[in-house]
Amino acid sequence: MNRALSSPFARAEKELDQRDRALREEHPDTVALRHRAHHLSETGDLGGAVEASEQLLADRVRALGADHPQVLITRHNLANLRGRAGDAAGAAEAFERLVSDMERVHGADFVYTVLSRRAAVLWREEADGGSRGAE
Repeated sequence: MNRALSSPFARAEKELDQRDRALREEHPDTVALRHRAHHLSETGDLGGAVEASEQLLADRVRALGADHPQVLITRHNLANLRGRAGDAAGAAEAFERLVSDMERVHGADFVYTVLSRRAAVLWREEADGGSRGAE
């Protein structure tokens, strides 16, 4: 039975339960801000989406703590938005910091750790003008 509890599926299910609980408990203004950031991103206002996401991140850190899984995912999304908005160096730096925190909190093999590590490399290459791919 211990083996079943430590399976990747069991851990993922536990993570989803925690995430759902945290989202249900979020303040309505925070939920509205999350929807606003998503809407701005989808309609192409990436600068506005970055601004709304920064505010969302600050609210979530205040409410949930810096190491909460939802805060880390918000940081991941914000870093990606920065890159899409034209700040490849800022995105790379944000992802590089995030990878360190993801590894500390979730481990090196956690899906968002792996995704963040890959994104850090891609945005760093973009920021450096694609020079790594040419080497």
